[in-house]
This record gives sequence, structure tokens and C-alpha cells, in this order.
Amino acid sequence: MNYSSPTSLHIPVGINFECTGCGNCCFSWPVPLNDNDVSRLETLAALEARDYIKPLGQRSDALKSSTHSLEKRADGKCVFLDDDNRCKLHSNFGPEAKPAMCQLFPYTFTPTPSGVYASVSFASTGVLTNSGRPLQEQSEHLQSRWSLMQSLNPEYQPDWHSAQLLDGVPISWTEYLAVDRDLLELLRPNGPHVSILSLCEQACSLLMSRLPAAYPLDRNFTETPPEVMDRILISYLLDFYFPDDVFESTESNLPARMMLQHMVSPAAASLRIIPNQLLSEVDPQIDQLLRRFLYCRVFSKLYFGPGYNFLSVTAGLHHLCCLVALVRIALKSAIGTTSGDTFTAAAELVRKLERRLTMARFSRETVSVLEVLFTSPSRVKRILALGA
Repeated sequence: MNYSSPTSLHIPVGINFECTGCGNCCFSWPVPLNDNDVSRLETLAALEARDYIKPLGQRSDALKSSTHSLEKRADGKCVFLDDDNRCKLHSNFGPEAKPAMCQLFPYTFTPTPSGVYASVSFASTGVLTNSGRPLQEQSEHLQSRWSLMQSLNPEYQPDWHSAQLLDGVPISWTEYLAVDRDLLELLRPNGPHVSILSLCEQACSLLMSRLPAAYPLDRNFTETPPEVMDRILISYLLDFYFPDDVFESTESNLPARMMLQHMVSPAAASLRIIPNQLLSEVDPQIDQLLRRFLYCRVFSKLYFGPGYNFLSVTAGLHHLCCLVALVRIALKSAIGTTSGDTFTAAAELVRKLERRLTMARFSRETVSVLEVLFTSPSRVKRILALGA
């Protein structure tokens, strides 16, 4: 099938977006530029851009079309932000004057054999608050953004043929779509209200019903008690997905070997203490935020195979559900130590999680370890319980 067919753009339900003008997406990270961006910026704003446009050295596959980067000022802001955190390029010359990557944000597009799945990044404040018009009413704009992405990455066609239901158990795209349809119906944001942790349990149970009966799901490779292994795993995941400063962290891979060593010899591990304190009142908005996040990741296929480090569907979904629990665990740990309302705290955790998921590149060793750890339905249930 032609991945680029304009008639095959799938748009998620119940997801809205409109820029809130907060400027948050214009802080800290440099913006990749292609040659057209550089030429346009040098023509429109030569004096302002001159000292901030830097040539790129070695480029990853994801940045093949990028030749330069637009660096940030010493205060972490884009040089084109005005005092109200509005883009001067946009204000003075229109949206098409901005770098292509800025025009694309926060939209994401995943080409598959059944079409292109549009979604949005939860690094955006407008996405976190579900502000604006439904994406389903913005199909023309989304099509234009997909066309822009294609122009930047014309060879971007992930290979889904090697997708696995479990490690060593392949799944065809047609077979996967049957699982995907049921998951999306369960997770859709406008569905019946269910607590997010219960929803995660239902999603995992739905997938379990599709698995081979004889497959060993709860495999133990050490005598360490499972609950201790859970806490070691959680400690590593918290450090990896919620570092103090996601922008300064250059490590994009979980240290699988060190994690394994701690699981085999738990006495050597320095475990983070997770408070037993429960969230006495969870803002329903937090459940809705986490449900939208979960739904969008599943809808856009960004949790398994080429969508996320080539994890199997099972390990990928279990990992994703545990990340939802991880947000709640991190939120519980922060109660009493942070100011502001709990929704704002939860939104900032999801924003940080989204950024880390975007940059994470796992080694083959790390994927193997995560496959074993996250194939276990018992482990997922225990971790979800810790988020309650």
C-alpha cells in the first residue's frame, strides 16, 4: 500500500488542539533546520538569526534533511520570541516563515500499511489541556502538515513486517489491526468513565486474551523476590523518564546491564523509597489527561515495533500502562514537596515523559531485558497497584 496516499490519513477521536501561546515549545531544545529554513531566516531576520544558526555535524536518520540548528539564547528561549513569548517570525511574516519543524509541532504522523495515523505530542500545553477544536475538524490542516513532513522525510516508511505479538511470536499487520481496533474502542477519550488504572488493567487483559496459552509470561531469571525486582525497575524508570532536567540529560538509553546486576544482587541497590501516601482526591482531569495520553500512543502505534524501539506489542503495551502508573507514583512522591495544583504537576510530568519517549533509543540488550520484564502480566498488575 502507498503510505503517502492522501485518502488514508487517520485522525484520533476526542483529541483537540489549539496553540495556547505559552511559548513552552520554544524553550531549551535547539530546532533542526533544513537549507530552505536557513535561507528564509537569513533573508527575513539576518541580524537576529546570525549568531544562533549553527551547522550540524553527524546527523541521525531522523534528521537526514536537517543541515543546521537554531540554538537558544543564554536564558533558554528562542531568539525569535518576543516579551510575551510570541513568535516574531509568525507575527511579522506569517506561519510559513517559521522553521519547518516549528510548523510541524505538535503534530505526529505514523505511516503504516493501513494508512497514516495523525496524532499530537503531549509536550504541548494545548495538547495537555485538550484546548481548541477537535482534530477531526482539522483534516485539511493535518493533511498539509503531513505533506510538509513528507517533504522533509520522503523516505520515512517504517517497516512493520517484523512486528511481534510477543518476543518470537510474529503478528501480521492484519492480525494487529484486530487487536488495535478493540484497544482503541476501550481507550477512546469519550468512552464511559473508568479510572485510568482500571482502564490499563482492562487493556492488558484484553491483550492477554489474544496470547498463545502455552507461552511462559511470568519468567523468573533470578531468586530475587518479584516485589523487590519491581521496585528496582521502578527506580530505574523514574530516573530515566523523569530526570531533573530532561534537556540537559544526554543519556537516551536505560542502563540495562546495571539494572540487571541490581536485580540479581538487590542488596547492592539503592532503592528509591516510594511513599505509601495515597492521593486522597484525584482530580478527574488527571485521569482524562492520562487516558488521552494512553489513547494517542496506542492510536499512533508509538508503543511497539518501529514505533517504539521494536518492543513486541505485549511488552510495549505493558510498558506503556506502567508509565501511566509511573506518573501517578511520581505525583504521589511529590505531594507536599511541590506548590501548585495536582493537575499542573501531573501535566508537567506527562510533558517530561513525552519528551523522554521521543528521544529514547534503546540498545538491543535493553530491549531484551524490557521484553522479559514487561511480558509479565503479574508484574504489570503489581506496578499498577503501586500507582493506586
